[in-house]
Amino acid sequence: MKLILTSLICGLTGCSAVGHYHVDHNASAKVDLHFIGIPVLAGAIGSSFPLTKHYSLTAGHVAKIMMVRVKAYNPTCDVAIIYHDNTGRTLPKLETAVKGEKLKMYGYNAYTAMPTSSSGTLQEFGWWKKPGTSCRMALTDAGGIQGMSGGPVYGGDGAVIGVFTATHRERNQSIFVPYQNIANWIVGQMDGRDLASVRQSSSSPRGSATLFTARFPVTSTHAK
Repeated sequence: MKLILTSLICGLTGCSAVGHYHVDHNASAKVDLHFIGIPVLAGAIGSSFPLTKHYSLTAGHVAKIMMVRVKAYNPTCDVAIIYHDNTGRTLPKLETAVKGEKLKMYGYNAYTAMPTSSSGTLQEFGWWKKPGTSCRMALTDAGGIQGMSGGPVYGGDGAVIGVFTATHRERNQSIFVPYQNIANWIVGQMDGRDLASVRQSSSSPRGSATLFTARFPVTSTHAK
């Protein structure tokens, strides 16, 4: 029996909050706040996080209406690379997301503009639309709320394993794009020192950009 996931983009309108999340002032060191349009009143807030000295990652649907320059949109997943000066920032390591691992998500609450975090476990993987051709997503019981979209998902060992993009109210789950599904695309967008920085950050034993197909075989779980 196929499990169909009807999910909501956790963007600027209509995003349903799920699970538990709380104010976390430590989150401001890991994630950046972006006001879009009328701040707070309209819930017009998005998140991003450093990738290299010159670029950050965010959700694609957030990047489309940010007042920032966009370097590239992923052709399959709801992720974008934006220009951002991250001089002096600590750049995160990047690793493959693994089912069953503990994780933390960081972002900004659109209604309070406060740095926010939540904790949970990577419970399962599912396809956004058609299996094999759409983006493969990761689902977690960590809480999520509007404004956190585009924020980083950290694994238990302190490396970034994905980008938060959506919530699923009926299943009470948050949805994020796992790093391994965008790793090759990220590398393809980089050059010079930025390329070296990304490659170095992905050099852990489970962080290879080529692990996705072998580690996670296709399932019948869908998200759309």
